[in-house]
Amino acid sequence: MRVASYYLVAGIPLDREMDRLRALPVFAAGPLAERRPDLRARRARKRPNRLGFAVPTQFRLSVTAYPGIGPGDILETLLHELVHLHVGRAREAHAWHGSTFKRTLAEAMREAYGVEIPIPRNTRHGVYAEAIARQALAAR
Repeated sequence: MRVASYYLVAGIPLDREMDRLRALPVFAAGPLAERRPDLRARRARKRPNRLGFAVPTQFRLSVTAYPGIGPGDILETLLHELVHLHVGRAREAHAWHGSTFKRTLAEAMREAYGVEIPIPRNTRHGVYAEAIARQALAAR
């Protein structure tokens, strides 16, 4: 058991947010509904190339905190990696970030944060983070 501050990134308690996200309807028929993955919060001194990763065979995910990370950034990364655990390696072109992954991520973003944008052609970080931040501002 880790101390609560281990999971606090950009003001977001990632362990609690992960538990909330696991209960989304999009994940109801998958492994996230049944068990809690191992969540690791790494710390970096500068923005890394890889903001997070998932290891479906070990049912674990890791997200990276770095100076200047915002709530939208960490929420996008956390949900992105949870979708990897849910979908796994799909039997299609672009097995990790193919059409199944993109559709599932878009649905999860809609359910979790009310973000409804056209499904991006790529899965680079930032598109959903900006939309999450806009939704948070609109809700104020």
